[in-house]
Amino acid sequence: MIPSALGERLDAAVEAHRQGALELLQRLVRLPSLEGHEKPCQDMLALVMRDLGLEVDYWTPDDAELQAHPAYVPTGWSYAERPNVVGRLRGSSGGRSLILNGHVDVVPIGPEADWQYGPWSGAYVDGRVYGRGAADMKGGVVANVLTVMALRSAGVRLHGDLMVQHVVDEEAGGNGTLAAILRGYRGDACIFTEPTGLKRIAVSNRGAQFFRIIVPGQEGGIEYKHDLVSPISKAIEVFQAVEAYSIMRESVVSHPLYTTVYNTQVPTGICKFHAGEWPSTIPSQAVLEGSIECLPGENIQDIKQAFKQYVETWSAKDGWFKDHPLRLEWFGLWFDSAEIPTDHPMVTTLAGITESLTGEAVRIGGAGGCDLRLPVKYADTPAVLFGPKGGLIHSTDEYVEFEQVILCAKILARMAVTWCGAD
Repeated sequence: MIPSALGERLDAAVEAHRQGALELLQRLVRLPSLEGHEKPCQDMLALVMRDLGLEVDYWTPDDAELQAHPAYVPTGWSYAERPNVVGRLRGSSGGRSLILNGHVDVVPIGPEADWQYGPWSGAYVDGRVYGRGAADMKGGVVANVLTVMALRSAGVRLHGDLMVQHVVDEEAGGNGTLAAILRGYRGDACIFTEPTGLKRIAVSNRGAQFFRIIVPGQEGGIEYKHDLVSPISKAIEVFQAVEAYSIMRESVVSHPLYTTVYNTQVPTGICKFHAGEWPSTIPSQAVLEGSIECLPGENIQDIKQAFKQYVETWSAKDGWFKDHPLRLEWFGLWFDSAEIPTDHPMVTTLAGITESLTGEAVRIGGAGGCDLRLPVKYADTPAVLFGPKGGLIHSTDEYVEFEQVILCAKILARMAVTWCGAD
């Protein structure tokens, strides 16, 4: 652990930038950085990091290079005008490097009228900053920047490099972080400051794959309904079969990192249904879409094959489907599963620093689909999720607790000094 006098100096440096950090967070939340519209946020962050004296790398990910990589998630979007930004604080010599990663893209807002303070308000009320992306994860982005501010103000010179990554496209699958890896950014440790609440460090992520099942039927006017096979009725049977598969999966597999975190350790489910073009016509087909996931230690490709075999075997026993087969398609978002050891030095170091500041035990657990897998599997960089607490994430009236942003920066500043070494 670092000397108490240095720790106090770092804490004081964080506090000295409290107001500036709040204003930066509010400004970022007020920028509606939906998928494909991240550039204004990135421009602002690039300017802030340049003002801090960091070496700033600002670039547009290459579509062809991304698509050629085995971890690419096919979003169907171009990355033109969707820059990544990395700021590097060069170390003096020989220390371990640390990456702090945050994404600036946010999910859609839903009905704007339902928001108490407005989705892009950045309102600061009773210690909370409100708005889409406040928790997921502009609060974490500001904690990363505030960490650098504190190190600079405290006059600390790290031995190893500290890299602050601001990436696009995490919500759609992670191609922004993949682009940073392809750019050459690797480290001895990586912390994604996602909103875990500073009481939990996530050391793994589940794998996942979106799927589509096309259910054939017989099209015709509603007056012939008793003579036709409705794909809606058959789709309900398919839905029930997938639910049965999900329960089977949950009953035979488990992972110690997920037993106490999620009610459903390894979900499979259909979440989208579409059929028909006219209220009085039996449709020719129904389309079901959903997601299948796997636990760390499982291969998502193996799980996909097992699910495909289940669907084919089940449907072959149905008279209609035997002659009119279902079509199972894979599309869009997919993840590998990944994990690092719970006793990895970066995990124990981060947990020890956090416990020394909060006086509370830190729980080690797992996360759902996220970017953690990318540095672990493709950059030989151990990674965790650890960041400030928020609420109503991906929901109306999302918020982040600002005191958690401050505390997170204090922890990260001490982590940088401890992990990277410092003068």
